[in-house]
Amino acid sequence: MARATGFGYGLLAAILLVGLNLRGSIAAVSPVLPDIRADLHISSATAGLLTSLPVLCFALGAPGAAWLGRRLGIYRALLVGCLVIALATAVRPYAGVWLLLAATVVLGLAMTVGNVLMPVAVKRDFGSAAGRITGVSTASLSTGAALAAALTAPLAGWLGWQDALAVWAVMAVVAAAALAGPAAREHRSPASVAPRRHGEGAKLRTSPVAWAITAFLGLQSVTYYAVTAWMPTLLRDIADLSLADAGVAMSLFQVLGIPGTLLVPALIHRGRDQRALGVVIGAGWLVVVLGLVLAPGLWLVWCVTGGIVQGMGISYAFTILVLRSADGHVAARLSAMMQLLGYSVGASGPFLVGLIQGATGSWILAMVPLWIAAAGLVVAAMVAGRDHLVRA
Repeated sequence: MARATGFGYGLLAAILLVGLNLRGSIAAVSPVLPDIRADLHISSATAGLLTSLPVLCFALGAPGAAWLGRRLGIYRALLVGCLVIALATAVRPYAGVWLLLAATVVLGLAMTVGNVLMPVAVKRDFGSAAGRITGVSTASLSTGAALAAALTAPLAGWLGWQDALAVWAVMAVVAAAALAGPAAREHRSPASVAPRRHGEGAKLRTSPVAWAITAFLGLQSVTYYAVTAWMPTLLRDIADLSLADAGVAMSLFQVLGIPGTLLVPALIHRGRDQRALGVVIGAGWLVVVLGLVLAPGLWLVWCVTGGIVQGMGISYAFTILVLRSADGHVAARLSAMMQLLGYSVGASGPFLVGLIQGATGSWILAMVPLWIAAAGLVVAAMVAGRDHLVRA
């Protein structure tokens, strides 16, 4: 399955363990957000930053993550990223709002290393299986988020919200241990992530497909992170759910992302053109974000649909990145570009929803940015999904 590097299934296991840590600590915040706001006396807009800040870091840290991969090698860089995730996760709940926000920034930057380098590692080391492995590795992101969403609230009832957030550091330590072998065996050449070639950036910037892939990730991120941040609060406000039931709703939304991510690799290789699949994902998001506020009594339907759609959306974005890249050089550059610009857009989602809802008291008005983003996903998919390779 992997090319002749001697990494084999141990490498795949390490990549999947890294994926578990790239969303979990973000998803863990939402179930205990009312407790955090009550204890730290923070506004809706500030609470939204706890989800927006890591996503903004995904954008701003993307070039640095690519540089770190070139400097250290992919697996050593991923190892460093996991150790920093463990440290930031362990310390962030314990010293007030400023440490919470500062550690959240560090956490986001460390996660960015995995965001940028995982697709490059898969493209480089798994050959013709790269598309399918991308789907499986993306499912690990949803799995980590689902575990955090499902278990943080019960842990908070037992340990308190601070310990319930900090305990997720253990998962990052396990991933770091799994990376030790691949990191030690990796060649010391700095070309693990290829150096920039003359004119390559300009070609990416003039490629409509590269821009459409970037837009798809950005708009998917707007909807996913905003819903992740605010769904429990929204359902408590307008569907009259209890804290426990709102936590179940969020858990369901995250858990169903796992089969959603696995659907994409099963469907995406049925043809060379993936536009129809992308349009279905965009339309599904539009139904969900409309349904949550216009028919909140059907919250179970929207949680189920949204869970499947969000898993499909992130899997589609990263699988299209791999499929449309002509080689590993292009995959590295396109991964950095789409995450720099895409997550810059995505970071606005939780903050905008919190800002509008706090200013107007209306969840309908607060969801308008998500309706626009869902419609934009349909447009982006029509370009990103067409059969065309992005070349250096």
